[in-house]
Amino acid sequence: MQSKTVLSSIICGLMLSSGSAIASDVKQGGTLTVPIIGTGFVENYNPYTSKDLLHGVMFEPLMVFNNMTGNTEWRLAKSAEYSDDLKTIKLTLRDGLTWSDGSPLTAKDVAYSFTMTKENGAFDQRGIWTEGNLISIEATNETTVEFKLNQADSTFIWNLEKYHIIPEKVWSKVSDLTTFTNPNPIGSGPMTEVKYIKTQQMELCRNPNYYLEGLPHLDCITYRSYNDNSQIQPALMKGEIDWGSNFIADIDNTFVAASPENHHYWYPANDAIHLYVNTKEAPFSDLELRKALSMALDREAIVDIAAYGYPTVNFNAGGIGELYSTYIDADVTAKYKDLTTYNPDKANQMLDAAGYVDKSGDGFRQTKDGKRIEFDIEVVNGWTDWIQVVQMVTEYFEEVGIKANVKTVDWAVYDSSLKDSKYKMSINWSLVATHPILAYQDYYSSSRIGKTWHGGHGVHSPEIDALIDGFGKTNDTAEQADIIKQLQVFSAENLPFIPLFSNPTWFQYNSSKIVGWPNAENPYVQPVWYDGGKRVLIINNLHLK
Repeated sequence: MQSKTVLSSIICGLMLSSGSAIASDVKQGGTLTVPIIGTGFVENYNPYTSKDLLHGVMFEPLMVFNNMTGNTEWRLAKSAEYSDDLKTIKLTLRDGLTWSDGSPLTAKDVAYSFTMTKENGAFDQRGIWTEGNLISIEATNETTVEFKLNQADSTFIWNLEKYHIIPEKVWSKVSDLTTFTNPNPIGSGPMTEVKYIKTQQMELCRNPNYYLEGLPHLDCITYRSYNDNSQIQPALMKGEIDWGSNFIADIDNTFVAASPENHHYWYPANDAIHLYVNTKEAPFSDLELRKALSMALDREAIVDIAAYGYPTVNFNAGGIGELYSTYIDADVTAKYKDLTTYNPDKANQMLDAAGYVDKSGDGFRQTKDGKRIEFDIEVVNGWTDWIQVVQMVTEYFEEVGIKANVKTVDWAVYDSSLKDSKYKMSINWSLVATHPILAYQDYYSSSRIGKTWHGGHGVHSPEIDALIDGFGKTNDTAEQADIIKQLQVFSAENLPFIPLFSNPTWFQYNSSKIVGWPNAENPYVQPVWYDGGKRVLIINNLHLK
């Protein structure tokens, strides 16, 4: 029997909301223009293979867990309840939902959208099937879907917002969904109609059957393709684009000063940025080497010089940063502070003691069998701020006799290297989620290996799997807090990734034509373009000035 306790009592006290308020006196119309870094657009409307361009735009999420406000923003779903034993979730859809072609969107579509990912493992983005806890998903009537679990898991619900709800009538007839480009797309989000697509530009326009009356206020969204950050900055300055989500150098002088009344930015705390280390390969399998490399870095200088002072230095070796500041254990941070404190003398001593010495006299250390320690640090081509960060990292490593090189790669290479553990070292972010347990799940759960950028480092164990799984077997906040502390200790003691800083949420906007943006005075959502759930909340709030 289903518990009548609302979802908020299960999910760490999240407040519930029915969605964004719809203003009736705002101007309708207008086009929002956004930049995308890439090589251009192709006619692919499969949300799983189009770099997440379409989630929250063409495809509406079930709900959004708003980490900025603590609210659950109900979207296609209107409620969710756990059973008393935390093994069944009853998800209820809004009444009268339709696809953009006017046909009914029902619980059968939702159930299919999840079961489809079992047969197409590449689409199982949160590992709901591979983790083995999910028994079944069933549409019990037109608006109700039940998720049955083998074991209690109070965190399972957090996965649901990341999956795309797709029309069964179309997708079930496709023989190979991994190559399916979804021509003539049918969606449920605010912008579903393809006005045109060109190599460097694509425009999606209003869903004629959107479920929220009066929304979106805007008519269309235009995507423009740029090679890298350096092309986006002048486009923002000229007013060619309205919404920037990328690094901009010296933003006060290069962007704001050109039009102080209309050019704005807001950089709230975001994900922790790490140097991920492949511990499965020597010499990175040596914890002492990893510790020494961490101590060799002057994080404050890296932030001030390479990142223009925008990020926040992360001295927490426990795996999480300022995004989860309320969960960071001060005792753990203090105990392992030496690992993140700039101390090249200590780093040199540790490397000497571990047997990594310069036998050839060229200034660089060798392994115990006489091979020079040399490796690449991978970063995406065009990510100018991170390229500068990695360049400084290599300089600090050189000061302690370690030869590292900046290796810029295309996104596809970067993506596969991280997922398939083909890197030696790579700079990457950490998971932005409702709760840090999901970030730790992304780092350490064995079921995530090969499916996430953050689990290829090689530090995994059945004991840590059990610890992470234990979080969801209770809704006791004290027990959950202890698990988070243990995971911080585990991260600090094993150091599979070297913390650098907490990234800012890159967000620039132009209010000359379009208003309704989130900002420090109205922080209704974290302003992340690349998160479909957060993106849809912003899109629905924007309107003509």
